[in-house]
Amino acid sequence: WARSSNPQGAAKAEKLLQTMHDHEAAGVGNVSPNTIAYSTCIMAWRNSRRGDAGERADALLDKMEGYEKKGLTHLRPNFIAYTNAMEAWISSKRPNSLERVEVILESMIERSRRDEYSDSAPSTTTFNVVMKAIQQSSHPMKHLKAEKLLNRMKEMHQSGDKRVKPTIMSYNIFFNACATTEGNNETRMSAFSSVVNALIDLQGNNRLSPDAYTWPAVWKACQNHLDVKKDLAWINRIFELTIKSGSVNELLFNNMRGFLPRQYMQKKLNTTEDVQRLTVHDLPLEWTCNAKLGRNRGGSRKAQTRKQSGGLQKARSKAKTG
Repeated sequence: WARSSNPQGAAKAEKLLQTMHDHEAAGVGNVSPNTIAYSTCIMAWRNSRRGDAGERADALLDKMEGYEKKGLTHLRPNFIAYTNAMEAWISSKRPNSLERVEVILESMIERSRRDEYSDSAPSTTTFNVVMKAIQQSSHPMKHLKAEKLLNRMKEMHQSGDKRVKPTIMSYNIFFNACATTEGNNETRMSAFSSVVNALIDLQGNNRLSPDAYTWPAVWKACQNHLDVKKDLAWINRIFELTIKSGSVNELLFNNMRGFLPRQYMQKKLNTTEDVQRLTVHDLPLEWTCNAKLGRNRGGSRKAQTRKQSGGLQKARSKAKTG
């Protein structure tokens, strides 16, 4: 029932969970519910996408924590149960979903402080789910919330918590959170500044490299927050970094030509052809050498050269003076 497309699947999963309790009380062996059973039931509510999914997941967590207080450690919640509950709140799309997700995260962190070996301690996956909640929220300054969360992940990892460290997925969700920040020009430029700061951080990280979803998210931020004429210095620098990455695939090419003027793209491609009629296979090899394009070109990932972390700082200076 947890993976069922039946809209009543979650309710049926919870009914089955209660049946396990009933059989246990009647003395039937080998049917006692445990953490896995409860986590699976919470996952069923996550997948139900019902408006009350978050509340129902919370109710199951409350039961598990109650059993734990009674000494029934085989029913205590683990990080999977908590993370599934977060996902349930996100899927419910309630106005307070982000608030509830953040409460769950703080509860997990507090539990891990009390018990160093707690299996309910948050992981990278947990933080990425919280980042997704921020991204999908309507918070007016969500780029700042996302930035604070990303910094918290880095601080926890640097302090010795090996369960938490930013991945390229963390950055990709972060970039999308910044890209979808709404508001006045000051707020949108603040969001774009957060994107630039994270790109600088990513350039200096030898462990992480942009993937097929990174640059489309960055260009989405450019499209939503920059003016093609007023912010040309930034656009030129982001364009240079994108091409240098060799990561232009179909999705990214569509993002770029959907935002950039036709004459701009023609000049960069040194062509008079209609850019909208081109495909990714018509692009210079330099643009696509690290992208997966299918059978016509590419497919292998060449080792990228070490990135220079000073590029964006130079662009910032040029944008201020230009």
